[in-house]
Amino acid sequence: MVFAMTPRRLRRRTRWSLVGLPLAAGLVAAFGGPGEASAAVRGRQGIEIEGAQDRRGFYIGGGVGFGGTFFYYDDFIPATRMELDFGGGVTKNFTLGASLHVMPYLVRDSGVAFGGDVEATGYMWRGFYARGGLGFAGVPRADEESGETRPGLSMGLGGKAEAGYEFWLSATAAMGVGVTYDARFVPGTTYPRQTLLIGLRVTRF
Repeated sequence: MVFAMTPRRLRRRTRWSLVGLPLAAGLVAAFGGPGEASAAVRGRQGIEIEGAQDRRGFYIGGGVGFGGTFFYYDDFIPATRMELDFGGGVTKNFTLGASLHVMPYLVRDSGVAFGGDVEATGYMWRGFYARGGLGFAGVPRADEESGETRPGLSMGLGGKAEAGYEFWLSATAAMGVGVTYDARFVPGTTYPRQTLLIGLRVTRF
């Protein structure tokens, strides 16, 4: 069955096209102008979300992760971690920044850990990335023999390694999903505090 385009429908479509084209051009100019990090790439279908993106410029974001910490090799405590991230893009596919986190443990009387890292992220192909960080963390004290936590915090030094995939939500916002391994060496303990997390991060460029 074939429907003919009536003059009224044609005028309506033309009117919305005349209104929509300048609006779309304004949005592209606002979020993807020269000198700014642009998440949109022009392709055969117009503006495409996926593709080789330009991440140069300041960014800020936040994330949440779920997993847990090995206080010792046989003592795993579930935890969740919230992050605040900020920094800048050195090149289109390489960023440097800082990440601050707080990690409450999901077992009663286990305490809360917090810390910060200087981190670098490299985007290898499309949204696949590898991220590494070095920094400090304040972690709950624990008795090595019993494994029970004690009041107070111990300062640990170490870092993290993360791998995942980042995709674009809009022309200036991206979301990454990844797996993180975190290790902090606490003076006076035999084993490092090792944390495994699965999480996501939303970043605004």
